[in-house]
This record gives sequence, C-alpha cells and structure tokens, in this order.
Amino acid sequence: MSEDDLRRVAVAAADKEAAAFELDHADLTLKEAVIVALEHGTPPEVIAEVADLEPEDVIDLVHGAEEPALFTLDETLDQLDAAGTPEPAPITLPPSVRDAGLA
Repeated sequence: MSEDDLRRVAVAAADKEAAAFELDHADLTLKEAVIVALEHGTPPEVIAEVADLEPEDVIDLVHGAEEPALFTLDETLDQLDAAGTPEPAPITLPPSVRDAGLA
C-alpha cells in the first residue's frame, strides 16, 4: 500500500467520523427543537409534518431525550447487598512470575 493510499484511507476515516458527529449533533438539535415546540403547545401531528416524521416518532424523540433515572449511593449499595457479594475470582499468576519466586 502506498503512502497516498494510506493518506486517502486516513482522510476517509476522518470524514466519516466528522459526518457521524454532525449527525449526532443534528439528532440532538432536532430533539431539543421538538421538546421546545411541544412545550409551547404545538401538536405532535404538526411537528411530525414539518419534520417529515410520523407522530409516533415525535413522541419517541421526546422520550429518548429524557435522562435515565439515577440511583443514590445508598440505593445502589442496597441493591448490591440484596444481590449478594460474589466471591472474587482466584488470581492465577503466569508461570514466569511463579518460577521466579516472586509470588
């Protein structure tokens, strides 16, 4: 593979990453705009028509934009206690360490 081939691959990969970032940004911008429009009383059917989406997709956008519920530290510790503490896996040293007498 020549230096030009490698450069073309690197540029194509960078272009793909940039396009993925732009798509993620556009998705987030659309979600935010839909939420604001709904908060201002715009019916989902109107938003769907303007955004070329199905009304169900408008609702899905809103639900997908919500942050998942977070547990408090106490709730997390309670859940871990209820699940039981698993036994730690035994550590197996590589032969070179065992043979060197370092264990």
